[in-house]
Amino acid sequence: MKEHIYDKVTHLGGSQAMSWDAADLGRYEQSITLKIPGYDHMHHMMEQLLAASITNNNDIHILVTGAGGGKELALLGANHLDWQLTGMDTSSRMLKLAQQKAEEAGITGRTTLLQGTIEQLPATVLYDGATCMLMLHFIQGMEAKKTFLQHLAQRLKPGAPLIIAAVDADLASPAYPVMMKAWREHMLQAGILAEEWERFTASLGQQSDPVSGELMVELLGECGFCGMTRYFGAFWVEAYYAIRD
Repeated sequence: MKEHIYDKVTHLGGSQAMSWDAADLGRYEQSITLKIPGYDHMHHMMEQLLAASITNNNDIHILVTGAGGGKELALLGANHLDWQLTGMDTSSRMLKLAQQKAEEAGITGRTTLLQGTIEQLPATVLYDGATCMLMLHFIQGMEAKKTFLQHLAQRLKPGAPLIIAAVDADLASPAYPVMMKAWREHMLQAGILAEEWERFTASLGQQSDPVSGELMVELLGECGFCGMTRYFGAFWVEAYYAIRD
C-alpha cells in the first residue's frame, strides 16, 4: 500500500473537528451500523451511483475523504478492480483501521492513504469522483465547510460525481425533538447503550456542527457543484449525489 503520512492535524478545512484518536475502534464499525438505519444500503447506493456516473473505465482515480474506518475504500475497491483509490483522514488511528480493511479486501496495491487536510492534496491532481460520507458535520462553521467543499471541487474533474452524506439536523426545527426521540428508540432497540446515545445527542451542535438539508444543497451549489439529488435519508442522516460544475 502506498501510504503518505502528512503532519498530524486535528482540523478539517481550518476548523476544530471531533478527535477520533480516543475512538473505540473495536466497536466503531458495529456501532455505526446500529445507529443509522440503512447504513449499508446508503454505502451500496453510493457505489452504484459512482459506477453509473463513470463511463470511462481507463485510469480511474477516486478520492475518499474522511476515509478512516475503510468502509468506502473496501467497497469501491472490491467492486471496481481497475480503480485507483486515495483515502484521506486527519486521524492516524482511524487510518490504521482503513489500512486493515484495505488489506482484508486485497486492494492495498491500488490504495493510497494520506493523513492530513484536503488543502494538502496537490491541486494539479484531478480525480474522477469523490466521496464524503458522514464527515462534513464534524467541520465547525459555515466558512470552514465552504472552504473544504471548495477545495474538494477544485480537485475534481469537471462533470465528476460527488457522493456526500452527513447529519443534516436542523437544531431549531420543531420536528427536532420528535426525530431525536424516534432515533433514540431505534438505537436502543438496536443495542446501542443509553450512555452511548447520551454522548451522541450531546455532541450535536457541540463536537459536531450539522446544518439542514436545505443549507447542504445551498453549500454545494456555492462551492462548485450542481445537480444535487437526495438519494438517501434516515432520521437526520441524508445523502446526496452531486456533479462538479
